[in-house]
Amino acid sequence: MMGKTVVKAFRGNTIESIHQVAVAVVDSSGRLRYSAGDPEFVTFLRSSAKPFQALAVVESGAAEAYGLTQQEIAIIAGSHNGERKHVKLVRGILKKVGLNKSHLQCGTHVPHHYTALGITPPKKRFSSLQHNCSGKHAGMLLACVYEGWNPKSYLNPRHPVQKLMTKKISELCEYPERKIKIGIEGCGAPTHALPLKNMAIGFSKLKSFRARGERTSQSLQVVADSMWRYPDMISGRGRLDYDVTVTSKRNILSKAGAEALHCAFILDKGYGLAVKILDGSRRALAPAAIECYRQLGVLNKSQLRGLREWASPPVFNHQGKKVGFLQPDFKLKRAK
Repeated sequence: MMGKTVVKAFRGNTIESIHQVAVAVVDSSGRLRYSAGDPEFVTFLRSSAKPFQALAVVESGAAEAYGLTQQEIAIIAGSHNGERKHVKLVRGILKKVGLNKSHLQCGTHVPHHYTALGITPPKKRFSSLQHNCSGKHAGMLLACVYEGWNPKSYLNPRHPVQKLMTKKISELCEYPERKIKIGIEGCGAPTHALPLKNMAIGFSKLKSFRARGERTSQSLQVVADSMWRYPDMISGRGRLDYDVTVTSKRNILSKAGAEALHCAFILDKGYGLAVKILDGSRRALAPAAIECYRQLGVLNKSQLRGLREWASPPVFNHQGKKVGFLQPDFKLKRAK
């Protein structure tokens, strides 16, 4: 019988599916405070790595040299919706270093603007600028031009820009670089596997700014403040990251990763959080994340009501009738 660290999917009043959950919550010193399931579960950071990758761009000096705005730094740290304002911003970053969309190697997909809001996309080929990772890629290219590195091979895991980003992830997440496993993202960039607890440690530093060097600490503050001021650049309307940040009045800043990963830093508690649905089912992620916030006491009753569609999302059939729902069933354990 499966343990009770789960999100249950009901059809009618009968459990149809069960999604197992793992959670790690650390304080500002990096100590594990709460957990559910296996907080040491190793998985890929995917797009949750973007704030750390943006930090590498800021710390390198490239952001200052090319006069990046807070909006531009935020979109490098985000997975945007591909709306007109996002496209304009990414194009502007590339223009600052004499590049254009042809230099982006992220590929294309239907922009999240359509999928998140349930809008039927037009029948056309979308631009790489609309890819949710185009901000991250533009940041990588910006760093390449600044450092004099070859921009054509910027996605190679052995490229200096990727080695720099892996180093920063290792440092901030307090996990040995030699133990980080490298995979390839949907956008073609390297992605990094490490334990959930270490991901949470990294995110806690976006509040504590606790780093080895003063420059890294200052750069962490720049990235965190940019994310705080422009949550619409981190994701956009219809997305969990955006709704959680706005509803919490910017007390929670989260960054999703593919395959059902949710990482965040919580300002009033100083906590870093990592939530993973072990089977990669995205539908179970929001209920698990909101339940964590509820148990941690960082959302009041009014805020929880505002997020109820995320907390227990309905299941609809093809006639648009509600036929089921998802419901979390776990309790965070306080660490000893």
